[in-house]
Amino acid sequence: KDFGENVEVAPGMQFEAHGENGVQIVTVVKVDGEEVTLDANHPLAGETLHFDVKVVDVREATPEELEHGHVHTGHDHEEFEEDEEDFEVEDSSES
Repeated sequence: KDFGENVEVAPGMQFEAHGENGVQIVTVVKVDGEEVTLDANHPLAGETLHFDVKVVDVREATPEELEHGHVHTGHDHEEFEEDEEDFEVEDSSES
């Protein structure tokens, strides 16, 4: 996307990419002339996170969950592929 003449895109800048699957934060990794390389990993990807949790309930898995190997929470098993043409990039620094 063209950000206009007054915007200088630089490594480290973050933007919101709006696609059919919602908003995703992207980080500028490299700028080479007109070409910009973005990192779409979650901002905490690669970080060590620590959580304090308390288990409040445990239940038996359903036969379907055992068959599929994971908990079912109302989602379906539909696979999707992100189509890069569906993304619209917006400068989040203007918010």
